[in-house]
Amino acid sequence: MNRWIFPILSIAILAMLGGLYTFSLFYKPLQDFYGLKDVAPLTLAFSITTLTYSILIIPAGSFYDRFGPKFPLLTGAFIIFLGYSLASTIRGYDWETARIFYYLYLGILPGIGIALVDSVPRPLVAKWFPEKPGTAVGIVAIGFGAGGALIAPLVGYLLIATDIFHTFIALGLLYLTVISICSIPMRDPLNLKKERGSHRLSEVLKSEIFYKLWFAFLFSTFSGLLIIGNAATILLEGAKVTPQLRDSIGAFMVVTSISNALGRVLWGALLDRIGVRKTMELNFFTSSVSLILLSQLFTTPLIFPLASIVYANYGGTLAIFPATSSMVFGQRVAGRAYGALFTAWGISGFMAPFFGALIRDLTNSYIFAFYSAFFVSSLALLISIKLPKMTKGS
Repeated sequence: MNRWIFPILSIAILAMLGGLYTFSLFYKPLQDFYGLKDVAPLTLAFSITTLTYSILIIPAGSFYDRFGPKFPLLTGAFIIFLGYSLASTIRGYDWETARIFYYLYLGILPGIGIALVDSVPRPLVAKWFPEKPGTAVGIVAIGFGAGGALIAPLVGYLLIATDIFHTFIALGLLYLTVISICSIPMRDPLNLKKERGSHRLSEVLKSEIFYKLWFAFLFSTFSGLLIIGNAATILLEGAKVTPQLRDSIGAFMVVTSISNALGRVLWGALLDRIGVRKTMELNFFTSSVSLILLSQLFTTPLIFPLASIVYANYGGTLAIFPATSSMVFGQRVAGRAYGALFTAWGISGFMAPFFGALIRDLTNSYIFAFYSAFFVSSLALLISIKLPKMTKGS
C-alpha cells in the first residue's frame, strides 16, 4: 500500500474533528431557545471539550501505541456520535437542568471521542514520513483547520432547514460515518525500528525541554482559542460599529478556517527548513503584533486579515509541536509524548474561550480580551527565545 494513503485518510479524519471550531455557531440558537443573555455559560461546553480532550489524549496515545490506530479511531467516532445524538434530547428541559446535560453531551463526551481519534493521525504520519516530519504533520493538520470551513456552511444550512437539536443528530451521524470508513486501512509502518533519541515517557516528563515546550504550547495557543471560541459573538459586537459584519459571520468562519489549514502546512514546512526555535519565534511574534492591532480594529473589516494571521499561526502550532515532539523524543513514544505535551493545549482551551467571554460579559466588550491574548502570546515568544537548538534525534 502506498504510504500517501495515510495522509489523505488522516486529513479526512481531522476535517471531521475540525468541526469543533464551528462551536460558536450553536450559541445564538441556544440563546434564543432558552432565552439566555450571557455567552459565557455556553462557551463552557467548548472549554470542557478541550480540557477533556487534552487530558485523555495521554491514555489515548497509549492505546494507539499499544493496539494500533483502528481501535482508538472507531471507539472515538462512536463516542462523538453518542454525545451529539444525546444532545438533541436537551430540548425537553429548562436551562437549569439542560445545562448539566449540555456540558456532558457536548463537552465531556466529544472530548473523550476527539482525544481517541486525534491521538492517531499526526503521530502516524510522522512515522510514515520520518525524513520530513514537520511537512508531513503540517499537511495532515490541514484537515483540522479546514474542517471548520467545511462544517460551517453545513451547520448554517441545517440551522436554517431545521433546528439546533436536529443539527446535532446530523453532525453526529456525519462524524461517525466518515471517521469509521477512513479508519479501515489505517496501520503503522511494519519496519518501525528503535531509533537513537527514542525516550520512555517517564524520561520525557523529567526533561527540562518538555516543560519549556509545554508552556510555549500553552501560551501560544491561547489567543487562537480565545477567538475561535468566541468568533460569532466577536463579529456581532463588531457589527455594532460596522453593521455589515453581522452578515459576514459565515464568511469569517470559512476564511479563517482556510487560514488555519494553510498555516499548518506553511509553518510545518518552515520548521523543516529553518528549525524549531526560529519557526516558533516568528510564529509567536507575528501573532502578538496581530493581536494588539485586533484590539483596536476588530470592529472594522480589518478583522478578516488580522484574525486570519492569528488563525494561521494557531494552526501552525498544531503542526510545530507534534513534529517537534517526534523529533526530540523519538517516534516510538510519539503518541504518548505528544499526548503529554497536548495537555497544554487543553488547559489553554479550557481557559481561553471562557475567559474571553467572561471579560465580554463583565465589560460589555472584547477589547480587554484581546489585550490579555497579546500578553500571553508575548510570554510564548519569550520562552521560544530561551529554547535550545533542536534537531531530529536530539
